[in-house]
Amino acid sequence: MHVGLAMDRRGGPSEMFLRGIAAYARPSKPWVFTWESPSVSGIERLLQVTPDGILGKHLDAKCLGLIQRAQIPLVCFGEAPTSPGVGSVDNDESAIGKMAAGYFMGRGYRHFGYYATVEGAVDARCREFQTALRKLGHECQVAVTSATPSHPSYASTGSLTRELEELRSWLLSLPQPAAVLCASDNAALSATELCRELGISVPEQIALLGVDNDVPVCALAAPSLSSVQIAGERSGYVAANLLERMALEGAPAEHIRLPPIRVVTRRSTEAIAAGDPSVARALIHLQANATDENCLRELFDTIGCSRRTLERKFRESIGISPAQAWLRFRLEEAERLLAESELGMENVAYRSGFGKVRQLQVAFRRVLKQTPSHFRRNAVPSFRVPL
Repeated sequence: MHVGLAMDRRGGPSEMFLRGIAAYARPSKPWVFTWESPSVSGIERLLQVTPDGILGKHLDAKCLGLIQRAQIPLVCFGEAPTSPGVGSVDNDESAIGKMAAGYFMGRGYRHFGYYATVEGAVDARCREFQTALRKLGHECQVAVTSATPSHPSYASTGSLTRELEELRSWLLSLPQPAAVLCASDNAALSATELCRELGISVPEQIALLGVDNDVPVCALAAPSLSSVQIAGERSGYVAANLLERMALEGAPAEHIRLPPIRVVTRRSTEAIAAGDPSVARALIHLQANATDENCLRELFDTIGCSRRTLERKFRESIGISPAQAWLRFRLEEAERLLAESELGMENVAYRSGFGKVRQLQVAFRRVLKQTPSHFRRNAVPSFRVPL
């Protein structure tokens, strides 16, 4: 099968997609790849070699028209085009917003923001983030701008300088401590640099969370960026499978939405922001001692508060119980171990505070709606097996 790749090679998501495509095609399938830019001239060159199918990213209407007139199967990464017969694989944006809201709420935040970009100003991700917060009585302030340079101080054009000034004003207007979900890791990096210029401490005053888990970008930020890890490798794998079925079997185009993997915690969100002092101390204790099986039993003596009173304060402050908060911290550690190590399930269960594999499996199924093994296959390319 001859596959055309009409996509850029730069950026974390593109690299994830390519790893997923490679995992599907190699070493068992004798696929041939031809690579061109996602431009009109690139598509014209690609069509000259008559590929059996095309995997594309950031294709405009002209590019789509050229491919459709050539009647070549196409699967796009990102939002589905309105063109008939074109498949797509994209993030489940609503699931990203919901995951981010739960993550911040579990750390006690009561003030929230969403830093959008023009292309996806108020998308499903933003709406779900807002909806999840409103259910618990919280509002979310939204900033919309295209000002996301690698470093804000390099702005030179008048329009970009004006947009950055608007973003500076927005950051200064947020009640503190605030939790901000950014449209991408690049947007979060820009926000981090602006906070430094303004003397806003991250994460103590504003916690910043990006999306994509583009590791080099996250590492460039100071402090390092926490990020929602998208199912990038799986997206490439699923897209390659869909294209093969469309090209060789005549299968209909599908629009597939994949949920995110997890929130990868780094310095930019390492703070507890509960307004109630007892809840804040309790969350710090639960987070620091999450893997200790006696953590919850020792909590009430440590805080000096009755169980009933502390549970009431938790419900009023963050909408969950101390037991649920402890479970979330343990699940975060289990996710980290599954994604970043090759430890067996017994060791993962023990080191994340669940004790036994059975307890780990029950928690994953109840909260994350999947097994630990399924989570690992999606999170780590080296564990890739057919999905």
